[in-house]
Amino acid sequence: MEHRVITLADPRYPRKAKERLGSEAPNIYYNGPLKFLDRFTMTVICSDQSHGLELLETNQVLFTIREYDLNYIGSWHSIIESEIFRLAMFQGYGRYASKKGRNILLGERTLTLFSAKGLNNETYESYLLDRFYPPLHEFPERDEYFRRVREGELLMLSVCDPEETRQSRKNIMQRNWMACVLGDIVFIPYGPKGSKTYITAKKLIEANIPTFTLEHPTCTDLHKIGIHGFNRKTVGGFLEEKGAKKAIRENSKGNAGSRYELPEYRAPVANEPVQTKMSFKKNAR
Repeated sequence: MEHRVITLADPRYPRKAKERLGSEAPNIYYNGPLKFLDRFTMTVICSDQSHGLELLETNQVLFTIREYDLNYIGSWHSIIESEIFRLAMFQGYGRYASKKGRNILLGERTLTLFSAKGLNNETYESYLLDRFYPPLHEFPERDEYFRRVREGELLMLSVCDPEETRQSRKNIMQRNWMACVLGDIVFIPYGPKGSKTYITAKKLIEANIPTFTLEHPTCTDLHKIGIHGFNRKTVGGFLEEKGAKKAIRENSKGNAGSRYELPEYRAPVANEPVQTKMSFKKNAR
C-alpha cells in the first residue's frame, strides 16, 4: 500500500498523541485523510471472547451513539468491533418512530482503520479479508467500503515498521494502545479479566483517558477497575460531557433546518372501504 509517514516533529502530528505520549510518541504511517483524527474520535476495543449477550447490549447502546458526529477508530476484527464498524459504514440518514413520533437524526461518521502489520504488506482488501469473502461476502456495507477506498475516504494507520508482515502479540498490543491514545473517548464493550483488552483497559485508567463500557453485569471486571458503564438512555450524557456533538440540521441558508430529517411517516389510509359486501358464486350443477 502506498503510504506516508508523520513524525513527532511535524506540526500536523495528532495533538492527543503528542500530549499523552510526549517524546515517546511513535512515527505514524498512514494512507488517507489524516484530518479525520482532528474530529471527535471514539476508539473501540473489544475482546474476541464476547458472546451474544454482549453483542445485544452493545447494539442497544449504539442506538444512541449513532446520533453523534464521530470519527470511529479501531482494529475492527472481533465480532462486536465489526458490528460497530458496520454502523460507521452505514450510509444515509434514518429515523424510527418513538412514542412521541419524533425523527432520529444520524450523525456524520468517518472511519479510521488501524493495522498491526506494516503498510508495505497491508492493503484495504487484505485488512478485512475475513469480512468480505465467503461465508461473509454479502456483508451489507461492502460496496460502500470499497467506494470509500476509491474516493480516498478511509484512513488507514500503522505504527509498525512498514516491512512488518506478522500481527504479533506485541504489534497488536502496541496498535490497540495507540488507537486508544488517538481517541477522545474509548468504548470497551467487553474485556474480561486476563484478556488483552483488559490489560489495555487498566493502562487507560492509569493514563486517565476517558473510557466507558456497558452498564451490565457481564462487564463487572471492567467496572471493578473504575470504568463506568452506560446504557442506551445514559450514554448520551457521557458523550456530550466529553465533547461529542449530535448531528445538526441545516437548511440551504446555513441555519437550523431540516436538511437531514425525513418527513414524518403517515400510514396510508383508505377513506372508503374498498369492498362493501361479500358475494360468492353458486356452485355449478
